[in-house]
Amino acid sequence: MMTRTTIAFVCLTAGCSLVLDKSETQCSTDTDCEHFGNHPFCQEGLCVASGLGPAGCFYGTPTTQDQFANQCTTAQTIPFDNCMRAGLCDDTSLQMAMSVSLPAVQSVATAPVNNIPVPTINCATDVPNPIFITGSTNLPPLVKAVQPLLAAGSPAYTAVFAPQTSCKGAASIYDLDPTKHKVTSTTNGTNNYPFFYDVNGLQTYCLLDATGVTIDVGESDVYPTSCSYTPVSDVADYTGPIQAITFVVPAGSSQDAISAEAAHLVFAAGGQNGKITPWTDSTLYFTRSSGTGTIQLPSRAIGVAPTAWWGEDRLSAGNLVASMESIDPNVAERAIGVLSSDFADRSRANLRTLAFQQAGQKFGYLPDSSVESFDKANVRDGHYPVWGQIHLLATTSGGIPSQAASALVTQFTVPKLDEGLVGAIISAGFVPPCAMKVAHTEEVGPLATYAPPFACSCYFDNKVNGATSCQTCAGPGECPSSAPACNYGFCEAQ
Repeated sequence: MMTRTTIAFVCLTAGCSLVLDKSETQCSTDTDCEHFGNHPFCQEGLCVASGLGPAGCFYGTPTTQDQFANQCTTAQTIPFDNCMRAGLCDDTSLQMAMSVSLPAVQSVATAPVNNIPVPTINCATDVPNPIFITGSTNLPPLVKAVQPLLAAGSPAYTAVFAPQTSCKGAASIYDLDPTKHKVTSTTNGTNNYPFFYDVNGLQTYCLLDATGVTIDVGESDVYPTSCSYTPVSDVADYTGPIQAITFVVPAGSSQDAISAEAAHLVFAAGGQNGKITPWTDSTLYFTRSSGTGTIQLPSRAIGVAPTAWWGEDRLSAGNLVASMESIDPNVAERAIGVLSSDFADRSRANLRTLAFQQAGQKFGYLPDSSVESFDKANVRDGHYPVWGQIHLLATTSGGIPSQAASALVTQFTVPKLDEGLVGAIISAGFVPPCAMKVAHTEEVGPLATYAPPFACSCYFDNKVNGATSCQTCAGPGECPSSAPACNYGFCEAQ
């Protein structure tokens, strides 16, 4: 005869659902259920399966990097077998693999064909109240997202963006060479025109005089220190939305994961003479330049200097996507690239994001909880480490940036962001800080738990999943004591 405890255990392991005699209380806290294993919850006096895993995961509040990396989760796990795939079967060999390097074989791709005609309007004179911005080619979705708020301001402004790289964005504000504080129509190559978004959200190109214009806001996907710039008193660094960087392969590839050690041997040693199959052909490594956040961030995660990557610089995120999508299917298995998650998400029909297994992690994790989702759950809670915040940089006088720079940066730094902007940030593939549960203070650095002053996790989940378990609200009076704040239409803890 099964006892009450036996019945509950069967339900936990087999996933059944039974109504048991509640006259006897099986538990009063989650601790009372621990002897069943797999971290069940205590619910109405009964131990109920949590669905948490994987086996051996850390259960509790993480405080160390190892605990964040291996905390229990309901997210999909995709392991990379270092022993079988790379012959790295013990801690010593894993550590030694991260020190292997060979002189990089690098090249620069042919610039993408740009059929954009020479603009007929001048950025400085024909665009109303321009704010001149330069930085990463990953930024345009955020420029588009914020433009309606700038246009509605008093005075109204227009964000004009000149695409370069993260480190050139930092240079436009920090560098001692004043010529780097200006951009021209061809600062970063022929026909690489600045652009803005008009009242209909259409990307519109404009022309600059040969003398160029001075940048109001420099943008970088990484800390300026990663570009060798030291903080100074008259420059402010405003942090904004979070962006993940991913390893991607063509949809025709069978690969689904990569470890930090394997990625090191690929990009620091060209596959180490065929050891890391199938990525053995460096001409099929789709990369970016060392000054981009796309390289700077994973460099820290896989232990490769940004200037020492094997592969071919594809010059822009868009060109990298186009290059990978047009690859010969016969060589797709050998191809691998590095791409920001917003671009990777928009290209899922043709590119696959690899789960990343960081050093010391037992399983690989996608930025999202599964291959089908867009919830960035593993970025938000610390399972996926390769992410950074957008940095908006501006010179200041007495601690205050110019009126033009202020008009832009305050949109991203006020304590509670405009709901429309939060929604646009999410739709663009970024994570607003208010949806994060972890934070760090250096590139891919040690994590700490984070509780935003105005949380938006419920709103974020609803936007990306179409639903949330959170209670809806029209004001704080409708929220329970456990989640008393009404933020963006949902009850949050704060």
